[in-house]
Amino acid sequence: MRRLVFLFMGAIGLCLCGISTPVSAFCRSRACANQCTHDPVTNCPIEGVPVAWTGSCLSYTVQRDGTPSISRTELSQTTDAAFRAWQNVRCPSLDAPPSISVSNLYGVTACGRVEFNSRQANANIVVIRDDWAADPSALGLTTVSLSKDTGQIYDVDMEINGTQPLSVGPLVPNRYDLESIITHEAGHFFGIAHSNVDCPDGATMCPNALPGVGDFRTLDPDDIAAICTIYPPDRNLPQCDPTPHRGFSPECGLDPMTGGACSIAISSGPSSARWMTALVVGFGLAVRRLARTRQRAQKLT
Repeated sequence: MRRLVFLFMGAIGLCLCGISTPVSAFCRSRACANQCTHDPVTNCPIEGVPVAWTGSCLSYTVQRDGTPSISRTELSQTTDAAFRAWQNVRCPSLDAPPSISVSNLYGVTACGRVEFNSRQANANIVVIRDDWAADPSALGLTTVSLSKDTGQIYDVDMEINGTQPLSVGPLVPNRYDLESIITHEAGHFFGIAHSNVDCPDGATMCPNALPGVGDFRTLDPDDIAAICTIYPPDRNLPQCDPTPHRGFSPECGLDPMTGGACSIAISSGPSSARWMTALVVGFGLAVRRLARTRQRAQKLT
């Protein structure tokens, strides 16, 4: 099993512009993690099995604490809105929604630790941290636990950097829109990697962001193509079961496999006694100030 980590960062600085690529240039996350070979044209990973959930319905839960600037209720409502953006899509091929749904069925969780319990109950958590220990310029961090052999996702934990200037609801100049951040991170939750569409005016899955802008709240054709490709409306699916792997638990595990930006996690598959070292993959962005008050975000390389 591998643990994939996606960084959604907002550092102030200068960097070089990337090469623009056509619309519908989405990339899928793959189980090869940071050992993937990338296509020289699309820059998408091309080795390893693609990553996805196998079921039709999932659950997430919000960590109960919140922060002084963002309450638990605000985080919960914003997360609901972010996931709705992906679930309200109409796939052009069948004019139907993608065959995946996510809801907050279990209320809140006491555990705020990023972990996967291969032999115990779990929770897909969304947590906002005011004691951020990862890269201080990061806006968010999504950790995916999955099977290396099949690409099946078992658990996802999403962390939001509460030390960054964030806004909820109406956009605020010089503050990062929380709904945009979570909508982007929700794409990683579904197994979508960063887009190659020109940013920041492109897809929600662009690896770049700006303060005071809410473009990522609304999905672009590239994002829609991604979710509809991974979860087409006509998938042959088992009966819906939103229960996390081995059941739901609001408490942290007794012997978890932990992960995150600063760790290498060890985890085992649910049906195998073999132990495998998890890998960590990061993607970043920076903000560049242009003439007068206009800003553009550019990708760090």
